[in-house]
Amino acid sequence: MKSLIINLLYLFTLCINSYSQDRQFIRTYQSTVLPKGGMDLEAWSTFRTGRKYFFNELDNRLEFEIGLNDKLQAAFYINYSYKAFGANRDTLGGIADTSISGIFKESAFSVSSEWKWKLLDPSANAIGMALYAELSFAPNEFGVENKLILDKKYDKNSFAFNLVNEYEFAYAVEKGITKRTWEDGIEADLGYIHLLKPNFGLGIEMKNQNEILKNGWQHSALFGGPTLFFSGEKHYLILNILPQWTNLHKTNDAPNNLVLNEHEKLDVRLLVGFSF
Repeated sequence: MKSLIINLLYLFTLCINSYSQDRQFIRTYQSTVLPKGGMDLEAWSTFRTGRKYFFNELDNRLEFEIGLNDKLQAAFYINYSYKAFGANRDTLGGIADTSISGIFKESAFSVSSEWKWKLLDPSANAIGMALYAELSFAPNEFGVENKLILDKKYDKNSFAFNLVNEYEFAYAVEKGITKRTWEDGIEADLGYIHLLKPNFGLGIEMKNQNEILKNGWQHSALFGGPTLFFSGEKHYLILNILPQWTNLHKTNDAPNNLVLNEHEKLDVRLLVGFSF
């Protein structure tokens, strides 16, 4: 009887903490959505560093999520990024450009909206499934990101897999001439987490990013690192440290073991969320 009461209290606590947010991973999305009328406010910060030339970038996002019904969730957010980088050519792995010197600074602002539609529940069904779409707008570019989300919750363990396609359309000016550019990216995300307590877990997330341009498949960067998850009654925190492991597809633009012209050696992300 005592064991039954303890198990019931455990499940009750787990439900409370699960109700307060729809995620346990910071990069890999899960099929669960907020209940109707449930709202979350999330602050993201991502620090990226380590290219073949001096490079640091800080990305920030403020996101508002709301559950529209038991299967549909919407989110709206603003993004701001700031980066500082040394003189370089953004080809051949980011070799130094000896024609110029100094450290350059750039900032960017955009707004985005995401929509997640749950098709299958990861606890009630054999596997969870959801469809995801995100639209992003900036002064000089427009992006569309789509995800197929698969996940499963079993006992104290959660697994998730995302297949992602991201298309970006942008304007650039070269020698006074305005040109339109596009970039197509294919990404696979994988996450596993084990709950040591109902509101605390440790796991790992992996990411494989592939870039496709007009002249073909450019590279395939593989990342992986630990994720920490903590949830309170009305707040939650997720931290992930994601170093780059290797380049699975070497080309003239990315000939080395790491892709250091488009990606970094290290990517650290912290998310703090509050539920209402």
